[in-house]
Amino acid sequence: MEILETRTLRGPNYWSGYWKKLIIMRLDIGDYEEKPTNLIQGFYERMVEVIPTLHSHGCSYGEDGGFLKRVQEGTWAGHAIEHFALELQTLAGMDTGYGRTRETDEKGIYNVVFSYVEEEVGRYAGRHAVQLWLDLAEGKDLNEIKEGLANSIQEMREIRDEVRFGPSTGSLVEEAENRDIPYIRLNDQSLVQLGYGVHQKRIQATTTVNTNMIAVDIAGNKHATKKLLGDMGVPVPKGYRIRDVEELESTISNVGYPFVIKPLDGNHGKGATVGITTLEDALTAFEKAKEYSRWIIVEKQLIGSDFRALVVNNRLIAVAERIPAHVVGDGKSSIQALIDKENEDPRRGYGHENVLTQIDIDGQTMRCIHNAGYELDSVLEKGKILHLKTTANISTGGTAIDCTDEVHPENVFLFERIARIIGLDVAGVDVIAPNVSEPLHENGGGIIEVNAAPGFRMHLSPSEGIGRNVAEYVIDMLFPPGAPARIPIFSITGTNGKTTTTRLISHILKNSGRTVGFTTTDGTYIGNQQIVAGDNTGPVSAQLVLKDPTVDVAVLETARGGIIRSGLGFDYCDVGVVLNVAADHLGLKDVNTLEDLARVKSVVPRAVSSKGYAVLNAEDDLVYKMRELTDGHVVLFSMDENNKNIQRQAKRGRISCVYENNYVTILKGKWKVRVERVQNIPLTYDGRAEFMVQNVLAATLACFVHGVSLEDLRVGLTTFNAGTAQTPGRLNFVEVGDVTVLMDYAHNPAGLRGLTDFISKLPNKYRTVVINGTGDRRDDDIREFGKIAADSFDRIVIRTGNYLRGREPEELHKLLQEGIAQSEHEPQVRIIPDGRDAIHHAIKHGRKGELVVTLADLVPKDISYVQEYRDMLSEKMADQ
Repeated sequence: MEILETRTLRGPNYWSGYWKKLIIMRLDIGDYEEKPTNLIQGFYERMVEVIPTLHSHGCSYGEDGGFLKRVQEGTWAGHAIEHFALELQTLAGMDTGYGRTRETDEKGIYNVVFSYVEEEVGRYAGRHAVQLWLDLAEGKDLNEIKEGLANSIQEMREIRDEVRFGPSTGSLVEEAENRDIPYIRLNDQSLVQLGYGVHQKRIQATTTVNTNMIAVDIAGNKHATKKLLGDMGVPVPKGYRIRDVEELESTISNVGYPFVIKPLDGNHGKGATVGITTLEDALTAFEKAKEYSRWIIVEKQLIGSDFRALVVNNRLIAVAERIPAHVVGDGKSSIQALIDKENEDPRRGYGHENVLTQIDIDGQTMRCIHNAGYELDSVLEKGKILHLKTTANISTGGTAIDCTDEVHPENVFLFERIARIIGLDVAGVDVIAPNVSEPLHENGGGIIEVNAAPGFRMHLSPSEGIGRNVAEYVIDMLFPPGAPARIPIFSITGTNGKTTTTRLISHILKNSGRTVGFTTTDGTYIGNQQIVAGDNTGPVSAQLVLKDPTVDVAVLETARGGIIRSGLGFDYCDVGVVLNVAADHLGLKDVNTLEDLARVKSVVPRAVSSKGYAVLNAEDDLVYKMRELTDGHVVLFSMDENNKNIQRQAKRGRISCVYENNYVTILKGKWKVRVERVQNIPLTYDGRAEFMVQNVLAATLACFVHGVSLEDLRVGLTTFNAGTAQTPGRLNFVEVGDVTVLMDYAHNPAGLRGLTDFISKLPNKYRTVVINGTGDRRDDDIREFGKIAADSFDRIVIRTGNYLRGREPEELHKLLQEGIAQSEHEPQVRIIPDGRDAIHHAIKHGRKGELVVTLADLVPKDISYVQEYRDMLSEKMADQ
């Protein structure tokens, strides 16, 4: 058994209309193709003993025990591994429930699909699900399997805690998602972008784009904070800042016992020790604090409980009492036993997985135990409270009690005033006081520090009292009611015409005053500037555009490869365009038929929002059928206003765009709105390039339903030229000496047919084409490409392309020649492997008035080769 490939889908995809986060594991089950579960002796019994919780999997039966029935009846390894991968994640605290396993056209090879919560954990679960199957099927000792399973589950928990958002960041992202605000994780920590393009707001944990950095510096300097607050009349404890241990004893005499030692610029309780009553403990605490700062704060310990007040946007949101990790004696159990019992509390878990964190026995814990005169095996007196940590952080096993409703109005005013004095938009004010129900100036309480980026966990899920959705106040601050968080997204897919349509839509929108970010097979562009060169039609490029803070509309060419590889790079779009579905890239990634390819392309209209528009080709049956899959409004385009689907659309009073009487025309029910004559639209070459007219119809309709005015549409259509600047490699004509060179990106049979139909309307008597085969096409598609070329050209120059995809150049040359031989015509054929030499040869030997066509798989190179030859010819003529 072998895992052949693992892919991670992170957005809308062709496997599920709902689940966006999926693992696709291509699995060769080998000999187990002949051994379903009912033929493997003892498999069922061993599986149930190792993972009894699989009983909850309903599978196709839709009821508890359903999957177990399937195993008893007999199912294949891939299906069982799918369920194992899901259950492993559930056992590790990440409950997720979508799975599907499908056999491929290759015997014994399956696509095992299952959902995940955290990507790295999902991939780990897939690998270990395969190993679990092998262990069960091959009779490995059950105790060893159980031990390995326990280790795997713990490792998945540890991976999860390393990669997932912490509670604070997670709560903000969840609140944003609940409001339909998209997010993009910008690193593997807590830096997150909320919203798209110009409307984005960044957060890092609970630091926001509004957080004042001077305020952060002040809060990070405990001495500066205390001085500033003290000068403003806020009650703070007496204390001093020291640097050298030699200063410690004299400072203690000034402060008095008990006191606190903490680093000057620490946070989250790191390096802090409270309740110090001896010089020996003070020296230990000093060294601990030195690990975090060169300067140390020594201050009088206030008497009372530890409270944290959270202030957001100058408003008090929540207050919690924090209690250090502790145990309470029962007069019978040892301290170790009491800690173990406390950790059995179902609310406690590993890391941040539950409301409370398990109590670890570390050096600090042992010091607390020893300072109290005990050992781990000591029996603690009944009712005796033993603190196990010196600080009350939830992350070290502490507990929190919500007391927001108990805060005295004077304290509310005080806490909000403190946030304003420091200047923080999100502030955690730490208070020591007997209570917060009385004014601090009356009960002797005081402020010990103010924290930037305070944690939310104690307020979200206190161990006692009401949980407070504090994240909503931060999101309210970043995105007040009515404030936009999204930018319009256009997604364009299809077999042919995607790049031209994407560029034309972008051009129209730019002319209407928008800052457009768009992606194509040529690169990613912001405004008129290319940011990244190359094929940028996948989700990574899409997110580059959505992350750009200057972009207010995104136009994204969306190719088959990116959809299959990772899904879409956005959650939904406003306008989804599907141009056509024709044979291309078939036989790859289990996409073997046009219907398979249409299923991939249909991801775009399925991702259209309910208020958006799916722009579909009424003449392509596979595309037209996609109208059934979208939640958005369906609008159609066609070269024929009498097309039955267009007529049906008109009768329903809906919008279409058609080519009629040499006009690009919008149909609004029975009414016609003529946009522009095709003779005035350079891209169509007076309407002779029908495939370009189709692209124009799609782009016009997409922009019209988005709200672009007719005036802006006309300007955009009439100023967009088919030159190398605006549409590189798409019907680019260049005069070179006595010949005309036409550069185009036609790369599949359907695209070449459209091009040759256009060429047949041109006056050129002689025609030469430079072609190459692409390695990831089927043999028959390469042959057909050669035949179409032979049907329309007098001379053919075969070169080696840039995308061999593992094939030998000679193999592709031979397939093209076989296709050429199938034609009734007998063109002259020459093989010149080097692309530059092939193009220069074709131009050099062109006859007067000849049309030389280059079909590029790497457009910039072909453009440079043609320009190079033209420059050489110009220099030669100048010398004469």
